[in-house]
Amino acid sequence: MNAIYVLSPFTNPFLNLAYEDWMMDQIQDDEILFYLWQNQHTVVIGKNQNAYKECKVTELESDGGKLARRSSGGGAVYHDLGNLNFTFIAPHYRYDQHKQLGVILTALNKLGISAQFAGRNDIEVDGCKVSGNAFAKRRNNSLHHGTLLVDVKMEDLAKYLNVSKAKMQSKGVDSVRKRVANLKQFNPDLTIPLLIETLKVSFEEVYKIKLEERIMDNLQYQDRIEKYRSKEWRLNPIEAFQAQVETKFPWGEIQAYFHVNSGKIIENKIYSDAMNPDFIEQLSNAWINIPYDYSSMKKAYVVEEHQSMVEDILSACFHMEEPA
Repeated sequence: MNAIYVLSPFTNPFLNLAYEDWMMDQIQDDEILFYLWQNQHTVVIGKNQNAYKECKVTELESDGGKLARRSSGGGAVYHDLGNLNFTFIAPHYRYDQHKQLGVILTALNKLGISAQFAGRNDIEVDGCKVSGNAFAKRRNNSLHHGTLLVDVKMEDLAKYLNVSKAKMQSKGVDSVRKRVANLKQFNPDLTIPLLIETLKVSFEEVYKIKLEERIMDNLQYQDRIEKYRSKEWRLNPIEAFQAQVETKFPWGEIQAYFHVNSGKIIENKIYSDAMNPDFIEQLSNAWINIPYDYSSMKKAYVVEEHQSMVEDILSACFHMEEPA
């Protein structure tokens, strides 16, 4: 197996996310990518999230920041140069979340920081979130990426993110600033360059293979940069929908909006921080041109592994349990 290592020279989220997207189609059967990157003054939202619900978009952009949307599920995160992002991309049969998390946890342990994976997608130290993780699949390859908060400006994180009260209450805290922490709090000598070098060493230890460094060339994926920069990809505002539900479940938050005409769903928009990005897209496609009622909508989505989530959403939509 060849282990490819890439350190991005860019701090523009559209270039960095586009490179990830491009590499999802480039990784070969005998390769794994370990990619490290940083974004300057950016909010990145999950593939299925409502930008205006998750972020103070106007305020962010008026302050010179950028709003970006990634290809994976999960929630919104704030990036500045006090944050380091990591990405693993591998063919499905080589993808190993245990090993991937092992690289991160081993590195933190080497730096004197005792961390553990917790909840749906977090890495925590002493009960505080220091890393959020998200995941995606495409044809033959899988992706796992995440943040590492080293010395992020917490006042900016709190300033630009709209974190729901329900999410904070589920974590037992009353504000996002009490929920998250910088790694520098646990190791005052930590720097981004030191973390990068430690992650590289940890990767080689966990995978027992030498990393092969490659240079990132943004000329190879210009079309994808344009996609990630486009308003069509980043922003998806809600129009006048007649029916809607906004609530939180153990598996994630949901905002579902429906345009109904003569009892039939003409259009819908469904947003969520659920970890499976394909589920929300499949659900939206299934709930079109069908009657807006519990039974019809349940029958329209047939993927068995997601049925309990569908029933949660429908019960919230109709304020009822499944009809007898």
